[in-house]
Amino acid sequence: MNDAIIYLNSLGLHKVKPGLERITKILGFLENPQDKVPCLIIAGTNGKGSVASTVASVLGAQGYKTGLYTSPHLTRISERIKINGEEISIDDLYRLILEIKKTSSHLSEEPSYFEVLTAAAFLYFSERKVDFSVLEVGMGGRWDATNVVLPTISVITNISKDHTEFLGESIKQIALEKAGVVKKGVPVITAAKEQALEEIVNIALQKSAPISIMGKDFIVKGGSTEDFSYSGKIWSLDHLYFSLSGLYQLENVSLAIAALESISQFHGIKIDEKHLRKGISSTKWEGRLEVIRKNPPLVLDGAHNPGAASALRKSLQAMFPEMQFVFLLGMLSDKDHENYLKEIAQVAKSIITTNVPSERGITAERLAAIAKRHVEKIQVKSNLKEAFEDLKNLISPVCVSGSLYLIGAIKKIIKDVNST
Repeated sequence: MNDAIIYLNSLGLHKVKPGLERITKILGFLENPQDKVPCLIIAGTNGKGSVASTVASVLGAQGYKTGLYTSPHLTRISERIKINGEEISIDDLYRLILEIKKTSSHLSEEPSYFEVLTAAAFLYFSERKVDFSVLEVGMGGRWDATNVVLPTISVITNISKDHTEFLGESIKQIALEKAGVVKKGVPVITAAKEQALEEIVNIALQKSAPISIMGKDFIVKGGSTEDFSYSGKIWSLDHLYFSLSGLYQLENVSLAIAALESISQFHGIKIDEKHLRKGISSTKWEGRLEVIRKNPPLVLDGAHNPGAASALRKSLQAMFPEMQFVFLLGMLSDKDHENYLKEIAQVAKSIITTNVPSERGITAERLAAIAKRHVEKIQVKSNLKEAFEDLKNLISPVCVSGSLYLIGAIKKIIKDVNST
């Protein structure tokens, strides 16, 4: 166990290493487990994890043994690899990591942290003989480690600016990177819009991949996830209930339903309405508009870029009309802080900045200096635990946001308090 932890940590959690050469060689030494399980791959800027967990939940409700691979994790590394909602055991995970470490000795350079965990997921799903695996792309698409598969369906959520240092500064460049998951003849489902959609449609045409576009080929209607309707190429469903809150989740659940509809249409996989409803109503995905206290509201949301901040702001306005929130914010240094804060400011009574537990985090002081341009009341509380303890005692609505790493740290604090 210690050897596995030391090895994985030595690779650097946040170190990005573009390219598919390393993961391809590792999987070759492992007899290509990624080719032994039918899969769906989900790329995009925001909502990937929500879509992936929803698809997996429905397939599981239908009776299929379904693997789910997501990133990053909130509190435990084993959260990333699940079968029918059950996390991989720590013993299995560390066994697989050490097996992959052996194969990596054949490489000219060390694999990345993400590549090792991706290979572990492929190997675990193959060992356990799952019926399907649902894969969330880590970053981009074209050279992401998950993009070594030939999927049954490719999903691309929305496209906005994020990870620009790796994916490009323009929406066109980012869309082209995300569209790397589009494969010849494989159906594509997308919620992309405008220029991003144009690029994805062009790639789909070049690769003869049937494409379904949100708002054209499938439509969702409703004012909340508690009662909405879906209309697609085959299914027409009313009075649906989705267990995840937030207006932005309507887009995510409709993408998931469209992907399942496509599996049914193109691959003859049985998915009936009863199990579809059961699956979407029992989906679990922590840290995304998660209400941990209702009165006054205490909300956790991992929004970390302007697109996600806009979605969070609209959802807070819809769920808690006319309420202004005290925000506890911590962010990574490579994010678009200015435009993120422009969105948050519209529902912020005040902002407390803190440090994210990551070497990539922007300091609480620097984030506060940027926040002062948008919100009058700003405080700096570098100690995250103390900041959260103070927040819990406020009578005001509270929202913690800015980074999934921050949300994970907060959830660990809550767990530790509840266990004492």
